[in-house]
Amino acid sequence: MRRPDPRSVRELVEGLEASHFNERALALAELVARGRASSAALVEALATARGELRARVAQALAEIADPASADVLAALLNDADEQLRARGAQGLVRIGDARALEALLRTIDDYPDILREPDTLSTDGLTDLGPAVLPRVVPLLKAPGLMTRARAFLVVRRLVPRLAAAYDWQQLWVELGRYLPDAPQPQRDAAADQWIEWVGRQSS
Repeated sequence: MRRPDPRSVRELVEGLEASHFNERALALAELVARGRASSAALVEALATARGELRARVAQALAEIADPASADVLAALLNDADEQLRARGAQGLVRIGDARALEALLRTIDDYPDILREPDTLSTDGLTDLGPAVLPRVVPLLKAPGLMTRARAFLVVRRLVPRLAAAYDWQQLWVELGRYLPDAPQPQRDAAADQWIEWVGRQSS
């Protein structure tokens, strides 16, 4: 049974600046556990916080996913810090906000997970939204940046097997041109066009 934390929400927000990692982690976990009761203090703190504290506040808001914070999270999409942009998109997904898909596409390269390269918070979010996002993701197979293409293909690879019809991934990959994100542009663009057409047929 979890022992009640006697601290106020404001004290917990202050705890996000603690010097010890465990203290910061406990404060974050408690703020998230209290849910919407933490939102107002976190939004207030976000307005003046700097550096890592600001990132932790944004993480708490994203994980709480209070619909009342949706506009605050959406505003983070224009932040100079990629982690805050990613947290903004993450929060919108958790809320179920109509802006979530656009946010994830915009931030697909932000805040990479160094333990799960090439994953980002937004590749996870796109995967969570399911196959319905495929028509918006497959055009990124032709993106200028290699990592953007790799992340888009990662999402495609995860979502195609979840379509209603059962597809053999390896066979489909061969049939649709053997797409590789780092292949020469003419080859990969030709394969990407086949994927775009195929996804369009599944969505019609």
